[in-house]
Amino acid sequence: MAAEPGVSEELHGLLARVPQIGGALAATVDGFVLAEALGPVRTARTAQTGHDGQAALRPDAEPLAALTAAALGLAFRMNEATGRGAFRELLIHGELGYVATYAAGPSAVLTLLADDRANVGRLHLEGRRTAGRIAATLAASRHSPPLPAASPPASAGGAVVARDSPEDESRRPPLERRRRNPPSPP
Repeated sequence: MAAEPGVSEELHGLLARVPQIGGALAATVDGFVLAEALGPVRTARTAQTGHDGQAALRPDAEPLAALTAAALGLAFRMNEATGRGAFRELLIHGELGYVATYAAGPSAVLTLLADDRANVGRLHLEGRRTAGRIAATLAASRHSPPLPAASPPASAGGAVVARDSPEDESRRPPLERRRRNPPSPP
């Protein structure tokens, strides 16, 4: 995996600023790794035995990116079902710490792994700021293409209806496609 220029530096800077964050991952909303800074994390087994240093595991970036994409899909659907608007962040609090995921522009997410001593306010503050800088970095490197201009409205029986061509729809970043095409009710 080749780290995205600038994104890896943002992740390492975040880890240096907040020591309770043990790992950071930037990925596309489709589950592909852009950059990662993942270190060993404490697991339930190491917490029970008291041997944090001996059996600590380093999470694999690719499966974590895939899980992040799956969690993002669930969070998006939950927001849609409850009328809470566009996805911004997701926080999971487990027995041994936190997993926080933040939108980093329309086509990327930032996932942070923090220990149970982390200050959640600081985690959110630094996570949101870093996600914003990652979004700007990706936009500058043209990995977040600008949204295409909407096609002119088409008249349908006196009503004005805006329609995008299939080509326009396929070029939209994944989060924007989801917003424009909400899932149909079961």
